[in-house]
Amino acid sequence: MIIEVIITVAIVAAAVFMLYKNLKKSASGKCNCGNCSSSCPKFSAIKQKK
Repeated sequence: MIIEVIITVAIVAAAVFMLYKNLKKSASGKCNCGNCSSSCPKFSAIKQKK
């Protein structure tokens, strides 16, 4: 029982961390698509700003 709780807490913590990281990148205008290729919608916006 305690192991399931620990695993669930670890999964939730990892999900919250990844969500926070992506939101932080989006708020600062950085690409958060994973690979910043030319198909990334933020890539064209960043390219136009330069």
